[in-house]
Amino acid sequence: MELKPSDNKLLAYLFHHNREPLSKIAKATKLSREQVKYKLEKYIGSGLIRKFFTVFDWSKLGYNYLAVLIIKFEKLSSLPKFTKELEKSKNMISFGKVYGKYDLYITAIFKNEIEFSEFLSALLGATGHLINDYIFIKPFFGKVYPLRFLGSNETGDYPMIRDNISKTIELDEKDRKILKMLSDDARIKLVDMASKINTSGEVVLHRIKRLKKQGIILGPRTHFNMKKMGYFFTVIFIDIKNFSKVNQDKLKDFANKTKNVDSIVFSHSRPNCFMQIFHKDEETLRKTINDLKELFVNSQISVEPLLIEDQENEANMLPFY
Repeated sequence: MELKPSDNKLLAYLFHHNREPLSKIAKATKLSREQVKYKLEKYIGSGLIRKFFTVFDWSKLGYNYLAVLIIKFEKLSSLPKFTKELEKSKNMISFGKVYGKYDLYITAIFKNEIEFSEFLSALLGATGHLINDYIFIKPFFGKVYPLRFLGSNETGDYPMIRDNISKTIELDEKDRKILKMLSDDARIKLVDMASKINTSGEVVLHRIKRLKKQGIILGPRTHFNMKKMGYFFTVIFIDIKNFSKVNQDKLKDFANKTKNVDSIVFSHSRPNCFMQIFHKDEETLRKTINDLKELFVNSQISVEPLLIEDQENEANMLPFY
């Protein structure tokens, strides 16, 4: 889809503010309400916008263990059977195809290491004969940035992993249902939420405000089809022999200043860092990799790009509900 500057501005704004009323979105993007309504319907109808969802602090819900698996299969024909088994999991957030050395990535969330071990044992027990190799990544730091490559003026970012484990906040059934509805559709109307839990819109609004104040709801996000926007999605695996705090800070600074970086993650296992970037052409990807190598010209560093297909399932930010 060919995008105009007004489209880029609107899409960048919707990434973080999709729950706002059309009139407020229009004012912020200097478009009319009718233009916003028309463009929004066009984005959804064409599949450019795949989903409006919400980001949460999982640790406050008792889930403190985020894990990423990168898998290589014996045969690519095994992929459909494997993903069908995967979709049954109450821990799986998203998965998608990888091109190159590996075939599939999985992002999942768990209460603790024990629950992850049980998940991995069950998965390998049911489908291990299909797998040739896999990498397990246990992040200890992670950030997701605004869509700066679309010209976003947002300065905030979402922490994917907290440095310290938050105390679990006990929620009742109505709170859990509200969170699940916001996870499935960040733009769902208060009146529709209220009817589903047999209460009033005022009560739902009060509960949402409390959940935000408690830090459980971090904010809305929009899942775009990046291919329709004309962008490729690549994960860059970075492994530095001396993964000191100084080098970690250099990587953070690089991610903060590089507008094509969508997220950065540090891992206890190797590779000890990976960045996700969006790029329109190979030249941008090459430049990003070259800039990384130049930054660590005096260090032992390995940089490996993995081309990613847009995730095959819609992101389920609360798979355990």
